[in-house]
Amino acid sequence: MRRRRDAVGEFNIWPAFTDALGGLVMVLVFLITVFVITEVLIGREIMGKDTAIGQLQRIISHLEGLAGDASQEAMRLRNRVQGLENTVGERDKLLAQLRAELAAVQAAREALNADKSKTEQTLTSVQEQAALLSVRAERLAAELERLNRALAANQQELAQRDAVIVQQKGRIEALDSALKKKLLERVEELEKYASDFFGRLREVFANNPDIKVVGDRFVFQSEVLFASGEATLSASGSGDLDKFAMVYQQLAARLPPDLPVIIEVQGHTDRVPVRGRFPSNWELSTARAQQVVNYLIQQGVPPARLAAVGMGEYHPIDPADTPEAYRRNRRIELKITSR
Repeated sequence: MRRRRDAVGEFNIWPAFTDALGGLVMVLVFLITVFVITEVLIGREIMGKDTAIGQLQRIISHLEGLAGDASQEAMRLRNRVQGLENTVGERDKLLAQLRAELAAVQAAREALNADKSKTEQTLTSVQEQAALLSVRAERLAAELERLNRALAANQQELAQRDAVIVQQKGRIEALDSALKKKLLERVEELEKYASDFFGRLREVFANNPDIKVVGDRFVFQSEVLFASGEATLSASGSGDLDKFAMVYQQLAARLPPDLPVIIEVQGHTDRVPVRGRFPSNWELSTARAQQVVNYLIQQGVPPARLAAVGMGEYHPIDPADTPEAYRRNRRIELKITSR
């Protein structure tokens, strides 16, 4: 595009125009010279008309020929001028087109410069972010290295702990085995003691239907120990508890001091609402159990071997709504348990 513009820019109409003007001047000079010569010849040949006329005719013919040539040359020059003017118009159009293209190129260049500026700013931002990421990556790598070292140290420590745990596990298993064996021995001792204790009580109270051994419990019907609605031991009830305490004393020497034996005294009532000084069967059952515990302590049973529990009406052995069922549910139970 630039070569084309330079080529058009170098074209100059004036040399051609000057050539045309020079030709016209030469023709005019020639014509004037001819006229001057003609006048001279006419002045010389005035005496010879025929010769002069002939010469004049030849001159006129020659001049007419020259005039025709001059007209043709003028026409040629006009055509050439017209061509040059057309060329100048085309050159102006071409220059306008080139100027428009140049403006478009300049606009595109400015747009490219703007894009370049934005790209450079974006590149700068990216480079800054990359630098920050690089710093962060270095920090993370250092932190990872620290964590790896800490993990290695922890793994070594865990390995040592595992070894200690294995040793301790072996000791614990040995202790557990020994403890289980000891507990089994104690349970066997407790079961044997309970069996002997309840067996002896069964013999002592064999003839009393209101006092009996049921499984692992020694059961007094409440009427044996207490009057209806009361928590004061009767005389006959005290005698029966004396027999119970005597059996305990007979077997106490066989009871290891560290064997966790407890005689739990449970008070039970029927579900008939209580009347008198106790607001409910809870209080009545608890008071009766506590009264039995107090009496056994007086008879030499160690307090550490006793416990009083009021059960109220909520653990019947006969759920029927009959006087006989109510009688069976009113009871004092003594159970041998362990702590």
